[in-house]
Amino acid sequence: MPQPGMFGTRGDDWIGREITDLKRRVRELAAASPFGLSGVSLQKGGMTLDGTLGITGTSTVNGEQTVNGPLTVTGSVALPAGSVSNDALASPVETATASAGITNYAIDTTATVRASVTLTVPAGFTRAIIISNAVAMGTNSGTTPDYLYCSATVQSVNGGELYTSAPAGIGASLASPFQPTLTGLTGGDTITVGVATRAGTATWAAAPANQASIAATAIYLK
Repeated sequence: MPQPGMFGTRGDDWIGREITDLKRRVRELAAASPFGLSGVSLQKGGMTLDGTLGITGTSTVNGEQTVNGPLTVTGSVALPAGSVSNDALASPVETATASAGITNYAIDTTATVRASVTLTVPAGFTRAIIISNAVAMGTNSGTTPDYLYCSATVQSVNGGELYTSAPAGIGASLASPFQPTLTGLTGGDTITVGVATRAGTATWAAAPANQASIAATAIYLK
């Protein structure tokens, strides 16, 4: 028996007993922790979850969040305008519009581009849907009935003429749409869209009512 005021004899295996006792205490603390079986481990400045996190209610994250892996959303997603850049989209879209026109010109019998616009392909895009609408109007200055023809052109390709009749001394007007899809484009390429007109049998003299215009919209795709 140890005497009062003297250290007791621990025995040669006291270190082993201390280690065993420490292990037991660690197991007891782990079992008592509410995070023990959840896969959550705490460290300075944060925590790590090794398992599945289920949230019933509302979760708010104030700050940056990084998801390393697939993310599945089974409900709706509300994002502020401009929060997703075009480059981040799998199939981004850009658009461009332009218009031009001419007035007080002579309408001869040869289909001629009277006004045109030029659109430039943005970098990284290879396709374009062109939505064009050509409009023509004019006054038949001849003494016999005639026809006014109008067509939209894209890259010198005529989208097909449409026509309307005009009695002698009477005006006429019509519109002609054309919506081709262009492929094999490169950033910096230009796309020319125009309006072509002609008369059927004789030249119509220049007049303020003789007008032609083209309006074009390009939808660029990658």
